Amino acid sequence: MLCSRRNGPASQLALLLARQAVEEAGWGPHELEDAALVVGSSRGNASGWLSPWPGRRPMKILAVPNSLHSELASCVSIELGIHGPYHVLASGCAAGLDAVGMAGMLMRQGVVKRALAVGLDLPLCRELLGTYWASGMLSRNGVNDPYGSGADGMCISEGGAAVALEMSAEPGIHLRDYVVNSDAFSPLGMPPDGKRLAELLERVLKGWDGRVPLTVCPHASGTAGNALSERNALELVFGRDSLPDLRMMKPWTGHAIGGSGILELALMLAFVREGSLPPNPGWVSSPCGGAVPAAETALEGERLLVKSAASMGGHNVVLSLSVNA
Repeated sequence: MLCSRRNGPASQLALLLARQAVEEAGWGPHELEDAALVVGSSRGNASGWLSPWPGRRPMKILAVPNSLHSELASCVSIELGIHGPYHVLASGCAAGLDAVGMAGMLMRQGVVKRALAVGLDLPLCRELLGTYWASGMLSRNGVNDPYGSGADGMCISEGGAAVALEMSAEPGIHLRDYVVNSDAFSPLGMPPDGKRLAELLERVLKGWDGRVPLTVCPHASGTAGNALSERNALELVFGRDSLPDLRMMKPWTGHAIGGSGILELALMLAFVREGSLPPNPGWVSSPCGGAVPAAETALEGERLLVKSAASMGGHNVVLSLSVNA
């Protein structure tokens, strides 16, 4: 599916994801005409330039237009006939979740009435994996338990998702908040105190009194630095003994780099549409000890869903959504 004579592998994946989201949303040419398009990716088509992949079209490093990050959005806008604004975000592992937040922001500002957010990454080539390996961020033992004592790094995967957003007053899933900040700490690591992430969590939970159930889907990358930073952020906001309901997706999917945040959000929302929350794998550990749900949970009434993501270089993102089952 990623072998195209015209598009680089990542551009082709962005197009496939966008088409699926548009079809599920029931959008036709009229809805797409003035929609906004926001695409997030850490690496874009870089892997296609660095080395050939079986079943995927290799790209020369100076091939035009696939050497441009903007090609990800350009390809989708051309093929789907989207004439509204498009933007490409390259904010590392948070890029896909940023795309959802920026799409919602454009709608709230009255720029457009609907928007399409796409996030993806295809990092599984020798050259890119080599750089992660040299940094010490890749898992050596393959233990995909982000907060467990045996976790020693990221288990990288490929993936992405697309989410269609439009203004609606009907009950369902609604994007509430999109908040971001920066650690200004290190090009690789995260501050161990987790204060910047805690600030974002407190902002989206302002006014939350606990009467509406809360579910948090954390970044949970598997690196020691992320585990420590996130653990301390959760303790700062909730206290060690009163953590919210946590649902971790990377133990199921691996870490899809810039596509991870939107992929995990889309999987959560796919379960929500069926009236439940996804289970955690039975082997995962809680960030502060204790148990995490290892079974699907039926949804009843209203729930607040919070998704976070973080990037190398210190970019933090938190989205909150209200769900009416």
